[in-house]
Amino acid sequence: MAEIRYKGVVRNGVIVPIGEFPLPDGTVVDITVAEDEAWAMMSHPAFAEDRESEDDSVYDNWRRLFGTSGVPCC
Repeated sequence: MAEIRYKGVVRNGVIVPIGEFPLPDGTVVDITVAEDEAWAMMSHPAFAEDRESEDDSVYDNWRRLFGTSGVPCC
């Protein structure tokens, strides 16, 4: 079977094709997300959520916590 590639974007959890998508309604398709894009999409919200969490806020004063000025020693 021939492989045809289309580009799309995710909007509210639904993949929306960019441009014309000449397949009949109900056609079952396989979707592959490029690995770099997938990691970028997953990591940014997860990082922001962790960074703003109450558990992570203990590290906001890391210099005092670890007794350092933050200046490299060497």
